[in-house]
Amino acid sequence: MFRYTIMTVLVLFVSSLMISTYSFSQGDQAEMNTLKGLKGIGVSVEDIDADAAADGLNNKKLLSAITQKLKKSGIKVLTDQEVGTISGQPKLVLSINSTKQPGPIYLFTATLDFTQIVLLERNPGLTAVSPTWTVLTTGGALPEDLLANVQAALDPMLESFITDYRKANPK
Repeated sequence: MFRYTIMTVLVLFVSSLMISTYSFSQGDQAEMNTLKGLKGIGVSVEDIDADAAADGLNNKKLLSAITQKLKKSGIKVLTDQEVGTISGQPKLVLSINSTKQPGPIYLFTATLDFTQIVLLERNPGLTAVSPTWTVLTTGGALPEDLLANVQAALDPMLESFITDYRKANPK
């Protein structure tokens, strides 16, 4: 039991370092340019691992947190139906990849992608949905803290998106 406690503390410590050290976005001008001229965006959260969902990680709560923060910052959030009618079908997508380790402890990677329909330069007749702006972070959490830790990791990623969106779309 003592060994698991030490291992859990060590993993949480290393994970907290990872969150601050490895959160990144390319944040270059090319990525920011893909946000220009948007009148609104859709938001979605990809399916969550069954173990993580059983321990409280919830798509609807994460979707609500993202939507509220975007609206509060002045970014129009579109319904899925509205996104389908907008050129490029722009959408901010959160995906959480989590693994439950012995102890128990979760290690997770949270990725926030801004996706839209793009044209292939070599064949303009071909289109694909592709991320044009990305930020990700890694972290760890005890099962009872998983939702709170993922939400805490999500906040700086959303701030990064909001900052880049505002730079690309000054009022």
